[in-house]
Amino acid sequence: MNHQRRRRGFTLIELLVVIAIIAVLIALLLPAVQQAREAARRSQCLNNLKQIGLALHNYHDAHKVFPPGMIQTLFLDSTVNTGLQYVDTREAVDQTGASMHGTSWMLHILPFVDQPGVYNQWNYNLNVWSNGIPRVQLINNRTVILQPPLTDVKGFYCPTRRRTMDPQTYGFVHRVDPTWVKGGNDYSGCIGSGIAWNDNFPINKPTYHLTPVQLANDPSLLFSPNSTNTGVFYVNSSTTMADISDGTSNVIMVGEKQMLNNPLNQLEQSHDGWAWGGVATMFSTINGVNKTLNGYANPGSDHIGYANFLLSDGSATTISQDIDRAVFQNLGNVSSGIPMGDF
Repeated sequence: MNHQRRRRGFTLIELLVVIAIIAVLIALLLPAVQQAREAARRSQCLNNLKQIGLALHNYHDAHKVFPPGMIQTLFLDSTVNTGLQYVDTREAVDQTGASMHGTSWMLHILPFVDQPGVYNQWNYNLNVWSNGIPRVQLINNRTVILQPPLTDVKGFYCPTRRRTMDPQTYGFVHRVDPTWVKGGNDYSGCIGSGIAWNDNFPINKPTYHLTPVQLANDPSLLFSPNSTNTGVFYVNSSTTMADISDGTSNVIMVGEKQMLNNPLNQLEQSHDGWAWGGVATMFSTINGVNKTLNGYANPGSDHIGYANFLLSDGSATTISQDIDRAVFQNLGNVSSGIPMGDF
């Protein structure tokens, strides 16, 4: 007589216990997985900065100077010796565009970051907005629409924050044209530790560039580009390695920029676009890292508690948002002559 062995299945309670154990294990493992992913993204972010540094040094080798922080020909309040001259921000966005620039230092390093095609597409007789007008060109028997300033350059994006411009995530930032949703940037050049932007124009945020007479009449020595607070990049700058007398390992060249996206406060909205000279591609070290005061002008990141920076010697490093403010300010200047503390 054959007896069939009864197969015993899981009871409901046993199944629930197994599910609960799996849920606990996932809860325990998830933070570790997230930390590992962020560590990888942080490493990639640092590598992006190293590649930008290599491009800047190659540019310097070729031209004996670092690229200008921004190219500007139009200024306002330039005839008032006791005033504060600042750039005319229409130069980049004016829709006539002829004989204008308003371009950033990032445009000039494109050939050194494997983007010679985008660089060669640029019309240097036109400003940033006009270069964004779609142009049809036949390349290798294929019709291509050219809009160089709308090109996403992967190495200009921090992988923690974004890989491409997301108009839903950054719907309240200023761009050369409000319809542009590509060509953003998460890295900016250091303008120094001075007051660099005019807050009387919260949308445009024009960059200060004082005349020699105005600088002489600035006893506070607060405004850019006074000799005590000048960074590697500023309006029409032409900085050389020899100018960095505070030591290339003690001077910030590039860093992550803070991205503010406040729909209610224009002063808490950042500018975005690698081709756009000004606050879109430069920051000041005056306030610190991830600080809300004039946050659009500060460096900052989506990494928790720190941001990544490129030093002038080409090395990339992480700096805590709790760094001593005076030390961080000194890191932004090429020749302040102030002894550098630990950072």
